[in-house]
Order: sequence, then structure tokens, then C-alpha cells
Amino acid sequence: MKRDLQDMIHELTYYLELIIAIIMSIIIAVMTFKLLAVAVPDFFVGEKIELGFFLEKAMMLAIGLEFVKMLCKHTPSTIIDVLLFAIARQMIVEHTTPLENLITIVALAALFATRKYLLCNFDETEKRVYRGSQKTKITNHMARINIPIEEGDTLAKVVTTVLNREERTIAIGACVWYNDFALRIDSMNGDKVTRVEVIKSV
Repeated sequence: MKRDLQDMIHELTYYLELIIAIIMSIIIAVMTFKLLAVAVPDFFVGEKIELGFFLEKAMMLAIGLEFVKMLCKHTPSTIIDVLLFAIARQMIVEHTTPLENLITIVALAALFATRKYLLCNFDETEKRVYRGSQKTKITNHMARINIPIEEGDTLAKVVTTVLNREERTIAIGACVWYNDFALRIDSMNGDKVTRVEVIKSV
């Protein structure tokens, strides 16, 4: 019961984040058109364009877009992208001192090094646990994957069918691998699979 409630709250927060991302995308689109409406007429009539003002607004919109991506995909790389844009904006738009510029450059270099050397493909995964009795079609829709329906109408049936076919032991931790996702037995009650974890690359 507790795990079911946790799963329900997790799903709710996921959809709330998507709603926030949609709202922010609409706001960013409106602000982009407003920025163009201000800059383009001034350019064609020969008015002086405040480059600093334009850069500040453009960088804020770029940071907003990266934040939307972070809401949609909870990965280390998207978080680093948001930080990169935020730090770069500070150096480009603001009138900072040479020392502050040096600190900003060091911070950017550290973020680039982190993304290149400390992140691996294993970090770019999304994991969710579902009931073993959950229908395969529903899981495909919720997790945005493509589990072959012919292998079973429930998650428990899919993993047991594949493990039996491959003559592998049905136990907690056993995995069934597909192209871009895997199914792992998370818990069992005797011989019955009660929960299955969906692991997919993002």
C-alpha cells in the first residue's frame, strides 16, 4: 500500500512538472515574439539597438529553455547545461571585474570537465518501479517504451516468459534486456513477481 501511494505521488509530480514545463514554454515563446517585435522594427528603421538589453533578454530566454529541458529530462547533463548558460550569462551580460571573470571561466571549465570525464551513459538512465500485475500496454504508454505485447499481457508475465525462454533463474535482480530499456525484477512474493523496475536510457 505504501509503495502504491509512493508510485502514485511520483506519477503525479511527473505530470505536474510536465504542466509547468508547458506553461514555461508558452511564456518563453511569447517573450521571444515580444523581443523580436521590439528589435526587428528598430533594426529596419535604423534606430539604435541596445545590444546589452537584447543579449540579457536572449540569454534569459536560453536559460529558460534549458530549464524546461531539465524539467522534462532529469539527467545530470541537462542540469549542467542550465548551470553553463546561467554562468555564461553572468560573464557576458554583467560588467564583472577581471577576478570575477577568472572565477567564471574556472567554473565553466570545471562544468565542462565534469560532463566530459565524470558523467557516463549509466548516469543517463531513468528508473521506475511498477506492479507486476500492471498491464503491458499501460506500462508502454506510461514509460514511453515498447515492450512486445506477445510476450505477456502483464509485466510479471513478460519477465517470467523471457527468463524461462532463456533458461535463467527467476529471482530478484534478474533483468530482461531490450534495445533501449530493461526490465528488472524488483520484488517477489514466493514464486510470484510482485514488482518490476523499468530502466531506460534517456
